[in-house]
Amino acid sequence: MAYPSEQVKLVSDFSRDCSMCKAFVNVCPFMSEIGTPREILLEQPEAVFNCTSCHRCEAVWPLNLSPADIFFETKKKMIMENQIPATVSKALDSARAFAKAGHRFPFSFYEAAETVFWPGCALAANQPGLIRKVQKIMSHHLRQKIGLILDCCSDPVFQLGDNQTTFATLQEINKRLHEEGVRQVITGCLNCHKLLSEHLQDITVVFIMEVLPPEVFQKQKTDMIYLHHPCPASRWEKIRDAAQSVVNHIYSSSKSNGDIGTSEPICCGSGGGLNSIFPRMADRYLEEIARRAKGKTVVTYCAGCQNRFLKRGIKAVHLLEFLVEAPPRQTVPSPLRQWINRLFLANSAGLWTPKSLALLVITLHVSGGVYLNQQGIFSAYVLRNLPEQYPVGAPVWGVVFSCGGILAEADNPTCRGYAV
Repeated sequence: MAYPSEQVKLVSDFSRDCSMCKAFVNVCPFMSEIGTPREILLEQPEAVFNCTSCHRCEAVWPLNLSPADIFFETKKKMIMENQIPATVSKALDSARAFAKAGHRFPFSFYEAAETVFWPGCALAANQPGLIRKVQKIMSHHLRQKIGLILDCCSDPVFQLGDNQTTFATLQEINKRLHEEGVRQVITGCLNCHKLLSEHLQDITVVFIMEVLPPEVFQKQKTDMIYLHHPCPASRWEKIRDAAQSVVNHIYSSSKSNGDIGTSEPICCGSGGGLNSIFPRMADRYLEEIARRAKGKTVVTYCAGCQNRFLKRGIKAVHLLEFLVEAPPRQTVPSPLRQWINRLFLANSAGLWTPKSLALLVITLHVSGGVYLNQQGIFSAYVLRNLPEQYPVGAPVWGVVFSCGGILAEADNPTCRGYAV
């Protein structure tokens, strides 16, 4: 594979300096199964899409080199040259569709304020009610209006190596935030935090654990817990320390008894879309976390990670759930339900304007159509023939087809790894 000039040195360094020491064997399921960076780059470069970009390898690498960085550069190169495997192409198409849907009406929402809360797609999809409660708590604690922003930063696309699409989206987000007078963004998703903190201009970006003190979180009864740091947290020691302080406060009695286990940042297997591209490999990451937790309740601050744990039958709690007096969720909504959650959260601030009411009618039609189709009563063929039978309703059918396409894609197994 031919690399552009800015990537030549990275590849050359690995080809020259990799000593084949295999220091990564105990920390990276991907390389421990596929081979060394040099072997992967020279013999099977398409395997780089099995890298989750968690950067855990850098902690043990004996050289001043980053396997994760060179794998990511190779992903970008292969996408630009359209040399990606069919499974990756399918995953990338789904990731683009997911990000595009979340970035536009009716799933995006911008509330004008100097300081805003950006919860991210996963929280919006899984716990829309919690988002509104957290927004109120922050407004009260910070003694200022905290607006709400619902949008997709395109991180699922970015993790697969499509920088061009991601950066175009981030430019639009940056422009929109400035138009709404936003000066500070408080993120509730570390993947969003990663991209927004690097690419927003003249806007301060902080993570929610950095602005809420531990005392705001409600104490819990003694429990055996395991604090899981999501893999993006490897970039910010301050965020990891803040999360640890919150956990120490919530479970103060457990801390004194030594019942709190803590991990370094570890990927749950969703990074890089791996759970869609290579599910078996993704499960190896999840299994390692389960072994480390040893049956304890896993406490994390990533909604996507929480979903992975709950689907595996591992008891898992999101730190933000301890801000309210309500039991933590124990199930993961279906992909269709997740999109409906995002739909109503994004439009609830509209206070049922005519536009919102029309959207409600369309949503009920689409949801009903999906249900009838699953029951074998209604089919896509019948739906496509409706405009011919009832031409007066052509505009309505057009909108239904559009929304139905989004919901159908959401229920596509390939896309589920990105939804959350």
